[in-house]
Amino acid sequence: MRWSYLVLPAAIILSFGIASKAATEENAEDFMGIHKIEIIFHEAGTTKNLDLMLSLFADDAKLTSGGKTYQGKDEIRSYWQSAGTFQPQNQWVAYTPAFRIKYAVEGDSAHLYFECLYVDKVKKEIAAHTNSDDALIRVKGKWLIKEMKASSVPEL
Repeated sequence: MRWSYLVLPAAIILSFGIASKAATEENAEDFMGIHKIEIIFHEAGTTKNLDLMLSLFADDAKLTSGGKTYQGKDEIRSYWQSAGTFQPQNQWVAYTPAFRIKYAVEGDSAHLYFECLYVDKVKKEIAAHTNSDDALIRVKGKWLIKEMKASSVPEL
């Protein structure tokens, strides 16, 4: 009889420990998947890799910048083709990890915000300071941008 009194509390403690571990692992997976978006975003901008940049977006994604909205990957591609970071004459490096980065997850949806500094390697100065305010969705286990609001950050 005494044994059952000890087993029940031990089982409860063990189950909480397993649940906490599972929740922590899930949070870590979400964090890494979402953080990967920011890392790839900066890599794509620095290397001028449009296909890599587009791999971050859902097929029906929307991007809004400068008061104009781009719907779907074809329009989003045209936005990035004209963006400063993708211009061949600009030798910009996008710094990662981003600063002022924050995210929140709710099921298969998430919100990601980060700011980015692009540094001109030739002029050795900040070329652009931007932010990305994103609604994300999880598609087949991968986080993708569903909606991006991109803008310049006012000077400090």
